[in-house]
Amino acid sequence: MTSPDDTLLAAVRDEVLDYGVRRATATSIAHRAGVSRVTVHRRGGTIRQLVLDALVAEFTRTMEDGAARVASEAPPRTGRDTVVEMAVALVDALSEAPLVGALLKHDPDLLLPYLVDRYGRSQLLALDALSAALRAGVADGSIVAPDPDLTARVLLQALTPFVVGMRILTGDHDRAHVLAEVRRLVSSYLAPASHPEHGQGDGR
Repeated sequence: MTSPDDTLLAAVRDEVLDYGVRRATATSIAHRAGVSRVTVHRRGGTIRQLVLDALVAEFTRTMEDGAARVASEAPPRTGRDTVVEMAVALVDALSEAPLVGALLKHDPDLLLPYLVDRYGRSQLLALDALSAALRAGVADGSIVAPDPDLTARVLLQALTPFVVGMRILTGDHDRAHVLAEVRRLVSSYLAPASHPEHGQGDGR
């Protein structure tokens, strides 16, 4: 069942997709959501805050859908497999998320602080999920991460350009091949030093 808040944030999302943040208005959002303009202001305060809340909602759905997709496919064999598939699923879904694409196209300045200055709520959600999965991989010996929280942050920083710059990569290369490189990048970074992916055999 869709809650009134979900309906309002969906209206915000649609408004941004149609007009961008700068041209979005509380009146139009209220009309889309079937509520009063006062309700919109009470819920979000500003259009910018409403957009950020809508972005968190879209990111959360994307993470949940990605986790469900990974779970529905062949079960990962190790904790590292889980992290790798989680990372690929996030890059794949977020780089195609309509709201993310609209913000990158029309209002990239809204996202800039969260790329160079501080983490937003969406990124903190990803960090929590990555840290938990990394710890599971450390426990089963498939991942080397002396500080899983730091490793999660490094992974997030490494993956972000694939989300915001996917159009550049797929301009000359097939999307599936790009995602395969993401998979190889993450797997190699996390693999123990003796793993073949580091170019060393087990008989070292």
